[in-house]
Amino acid sequence: MTTTIGEPFRCEELSAAEVLVGLGRCTLAVHDPPWSSLARHVPIPARVVAAGDMELAHLDALAAVDDGAEVVVGLGGGTALDTAKHLAWRRGLPLVQIPSITSVDAAFTDAVGVRVDGRVRYVGRVVPELVVLDVELVRAAPPHLNRAGVGDVLSCHTGLADWRAAVDAGHGPAWDEGLAGLGRGLLDELEAAATDIRTVTTAGVRFLADAYRRIGAACAWAGHSRFEEGSEHFWAYALEHATGTRHVHGELIALGVVALATVQGHDPDRAVRIVEATGVRAHPADLAITQADFTAALLGLRADARAEDLDIGVADLRDLTVDDARDAWSRVTTLPRHTLDGPPR
Repeated sequence: MTTTIGEPFRCEELSAAEVLVGLGRCTLAVHDPPWSSLARHVPIPARVVAAGDMELAHLDALAAVDDGAEVVVGLGGGTALDTAKHLAWRRGLPLVQIPSITSVDAAFTDAVGVRVDGRVRYVGRVVPELVVLDVELVRAAPPHLNRAGVGDVLSCHTGLADWRAAVDAGHGPAWDEGLAGLGRGLLDELEAAATDIRTVTTAGVRFLADAYRRIGAACAWAGHSRFEEGSEHFWAYALEHATGTRHVHGELIALGVVALATVQGHDPDRAVRIVEATGVRAHPADLAITQADFTAALLGLRADARAEDLDIGVADLRDLTVDDARDAWSRVTTLPRHTLDGPPR
């Protein structure tokens, strides 16, 4: 099933190098790799910004530099794409996004995500003129970074459960069956595509990019992301802020889905099944997450979510207990262990 609500961003399968050759003077926000492998094939850009620091003050300082660029390009993973969004938004320039991995949906969403004192903030919106899907560039990346794309689709599982419970308790935004149907359909498609995602085939890359396109279009149309983002994301934000760590986004979210589905009592077996079938790394030991940090983020989720004015989720609707945390930890520690790019062990 393919359901589209709103108009997805323009996305074309093209060669990243050929696109960069034709863009003229640009500011590039990059990860390296892949930038160094492309640099010798393209004109010298107006400026190259190494992505990594997402603090708003740093990004504002980058945006204040007038380098004569006519377009901003994001090349890499989530922080490169979000850095490019911020620069294009602040400077009023056209934006082109070239994701080099499928670990996160940042290329296909219009919200400009930054950090303020380590906290996630959304400060503006910008729509790219083009998203370039260079399938071979993506497939050349370490496989675990592409399998991580499971997270921002699997999160529909817990996001929908949180949204339904919030609406039933009288908290908005209102339920929309079209958005809910999109989320349920994406979960079915994700499960069907598990082998292609695990083996990082062309079909697997295309599925994740198309799923992201539909998610981004629906979020922009609805003005919220309730069908795709819930307590699993909020727990991840809380854990990273408390520990000062940064993880591969989709891997942490996949772990969060299994944990929060357990807390919700919302078919955690399905979440586990999809994690196992797709090969995404989500065992806490593989992500260097301790039981103490896992538990603290879960038990502090209500306070953290209210302090950040996040959407209502399971932690707001009932008191989470030490037993909840223990059960969730027991569930996530049954997930397969992985070497970075080898098979499960």
